Amino acid sequence: MVWSLLPVAALVSVPLHGATSLSFDTPRAFGYVIGDLIRHEVRVETDAGQGIEAASLPKEGWINRWLLLRRVEVRREGRHRILTLEYQTFYAPLEVKNLTIPGFELQLAGSGERLAVPDWTFTTAPIRELSVLRAEGPSMRPDAAPAPLPTLGPAAASVGSGLAATGALAWWAYLSAWLPFVSRGRHFAEARRVLRDLRGLGDSREALRRGFSCLHQAFNRTSGEPLFIEGLDEFFRSHPAYDLLRDEIQDFFLASYEVFFGEGAPAPSFDLARMEALARSCQLAERRRP
Repeated sequence: MVWSLLPVAALVSVPLHGATSLSFDTPRAFGYVIGDLIRHEVRVETDAGQGIEAASLPKEGWINRWLLLRRVEVRREGRHRILTLEYQTFYAPLEVKNLTIPGFELQLAGSGERLAVPDWTFTTAPIRELSVLRAEGPSMRPDAAPAPLPTLGPAAASVGSGLAATGALAWWAYLSAWLPFVSRGRHFAEARRVLRDLRGLGDSREALRRGFSCLHQAFNRTSGEPLFIEGLDEFFRSHPAYDLLRDEIQDFFLASYEVFFGEGAPAPSFDLARMEALARSCQLAERRRP
């Protein structure tokens, strides 16, 4: 994880009427990836050393679907009031993208003067490239080595070939869910078995991580590719059977980001029992699809 507390890239000072100055101290505006922390510092100096109305301070919690305000802290140094804000980004872009942390207004106690803290734009990038092929390979591959001649008799070879073909057909039927004893939604059925085995560990952080991982694997296998929160809308369009579970699935992905990237954050409300219930609902939804 790249920590975004270093170095300072911008310091904006704004002259005010009742207040002597307002300084907006920000880090660099580029080079961020999912899970990074971003720290802002607002310094307000007033002639009378006025405080900041607590009701005008930003509230800790989710600002939007990808931005979390983790910490809000106010301290006093002489005539200065110093407001420290710690954000965490959970946006997983497919390419380099500009994002904006919204500004807000502070209100001074006593005078009621309102101070505007501006928006702040930064650049985020994917953790890894989506395409790593930069050059074409050779047009022809070397000839394959000849297969060894069978040493068994014709009858034994025929029986072996028949058994191999039957086994291959049975495996293909299993993967395609053609067999009558193989139901759809098997990926979520496997996730349910893992989640049941995790019950004995309670809702410890390690158990939650393993639970989130196995349910993520079920979504990835169902989708046919790694599935992130930004791709859920497309997932629901291509898999309409899961649309009735949209809110619960979105809550699952948000809670997953808190567990894997929110170090020090409180344990999410998405416990193992809720994961198992979601896996069962997804399994039933897959069975009901046309």
